[in-house]
Amino acid sequence: MTTQLTITRIKLPLANAYLVQGERPILVDAGAPGDADRIARALAQKHIRPADLALILLTHGHGDHVGAANELATASGAPLALHCADDAMARSGRNVLGALNGLEARMIAPFVNKPFPPVAASILLDAPLDLRAYGVAGEVIATPGHTAGSVSIFFDNGDAIVGDLLMGGRMGGALWSSQPRLHYFVADFAQLAKSIATVLARRPQRLLVGHGGPLAADAVQAWSKANQLAR
Repeated sequence: MTTQLTITRIKLPLANAYLVQGERPILVDAGAPGDADRIARALAQKHIRPADLALILLTHGHGDHVGAANELATASGAPLALHCADDAMARSGRNVLGALNGLEARMIAPFVNKPFPPVAASILLDAPLDLRAYGVAGEVIATPGHTAGSVSIFFDNGDAIVGDLLMGGRMGGALWSSQPRLHYFVADFAQLAKSIATVLARRPQRLLVGHGGPLAADAVQAWSKANQLAR
């Protein structure tokens, strides 16, 4: 009998993490520094111990997504996976933000652009990764644009976790969280446009994002056609 996949959003002060439960559980993203206890409590609500985790997968190397990775890896013994193109940033403990996208981005940049504990992933991705080896029916592919090493994860249930490829709403998702929009920071707009097209071509039903969300794929498709990421 095939184990049913479930995905639970862990809403943290700055970003979302996700608990993915298949034959074994994995954690996608690790919050900001200081978020380890919040994540552990969220796992416990699902009767998951850190030691049960088969993998901690990081969608990219920014501090609000990798900040508690070291603590969680130590507590769980699970390997940390990150795309190799974000390895240098994660190891440096300093964000590389790219272009600031709009006034809101310029306003919040000083508050989010802070050092974080350097992270050295034990698995550096440079090709698609089949997650069945970790007990989950899904695949990880590179979707650069927000950062050079951003990845997205596609699951057999129609969901895709896309990190900060896009975000939902404004004020970090506090307002209009189901409305697609560009993230505050974009490393490469041309790559981002290609990655959004790649994600939509796989026909997910929902995009689970790092801030706000979830986003209906149909809404993202309409938004993408209307905006074309023009600058």
